[in-house]
Amino acid sequence: MQKRTPLLAVVLGCCLGAAAPACSKGHGQEAGGAGDKEAGEGARDFVRLQPGSAPLDFIKVETVVESAGATSVTLPGRVSFDEDHTQRVASPIDGRATALLAKLGDKVRPGQALVALSSPNVGQIQAEAQKAMSDLTVAEKSIERVHKLQAEGAVAEKDVAQAESDHRKARSDYARSMAHLKALGVSPSDPAVNVALRAQIGGVVVERNVLVGQEVRADQATPLLTISSLETVWVLADAYEQDLSLVAVGDAVTIRVPAYPGETFAGKVTHVGEVVDPATRTVKVRCVADNKSHRLKAEMFAKVDVQNHAGRKLVLVPAQAILNEGDKSVVVIASEGNVFRSRRVDVGPEVDGRVRVLGGLRPGEKIVTDGAIFMKRELDTK
Repeated sequence: MQKRTPLLAVVLGCCLGAAAPACSKGHGQEAGGAGDKEAGEGARDFVRLQPGSAPLDFIKVETVVESAGATSVTLPGRVSFDEDHTQRVASPIDGRATALLAKLGDKVRPGQALVALSSPNVGQIQAEAQKAMSDLTVAEKSIERVHKLQAEGAVAEKDVAQAESDHRKARSDYARSMAHLKALGVSPSDPAVNVALRAQIGGVVVERNVLVGQEVRADQATPLLTISSLETVWVLADAYEQDLSLVAVGDAVTIRVPAYPGETFAGKVTHVGEVVDPATRTVKVRCVADNKSHRLKAEMFAKVDVQNHAGRKLVLVPAQAILNEGDKSVVVIASEGNVFRSRRVDVGPEVDGRVRVLGGLRPGEKIVTDGAIFMKRELDTK
């Protein structure tokens, strides 16, 4: 809260005290407007200052106004890998790592070998592929013969259906086996026990979780290597429910990170989440930022300034007018006859010394800015 000079504290303490003739306290709806009836708990409690009393010289009252034009909201976030250009390398088979062909920080190209594995399962996969190839050959000959007999009316329809079903199954088994072998980079005919895991995208090795001699399983959750392009990064920001109306896909953003004070990075909102986190009451907002310089690093903390030029109207008040009361925010309302009441309001984050009011306050109402904390103390001692 704002610090006040000792003189101001003394003056307010004298003039707002219980025995001071310049002010009075009460209960009821004196000098109250329609807005005061909606103030909630404590809305009927008030303090009245007599005209000319000293505290009025130290209290600043401002009229709440609604501003229009371009809006801006600052969201907390963190830098993350661009998942559209990231590969987490896993092994399709069980085996043992015999060599690491790429180190942390290496730049790799698509198709480059990353980890050499030794696995007896390779021979089994080759055998399955050869069987699938043989079954497909038999099925193709069978379907060809059945179709000739069908044209001559010498075969039952159920036999034709069975042959076609066997043919489809043989083709499916063959395609699956060949895809498995292609992923391992081995042929179906040349016996092998060694395979290489390869990069599917170009990028930088940003994480490695495998050592030479380590047992590797096909079902392990941790990737052996992570490769990311790093030419672009995601910045995942958290938007509170009340800020969602100010964020839209396509909005330009300015990204700031503590590592580079005074510098900004341009980006764009590409996705606004569909689910509110029940613990934080926030929604994930994904932004994409150019990172050709590779200066933005994954897991950096960031602030995301979202610029929106849709001309939405906002109620903004000076930050010193907002008082914290536990997990609540309140303002001190000034009404006719120097009557002051506290009222609970819903607020958004503070930006450049001003706070956006989301509910509980209407344009045209008057609030105490300077001196609000002292008025609130007087209200609390009634």
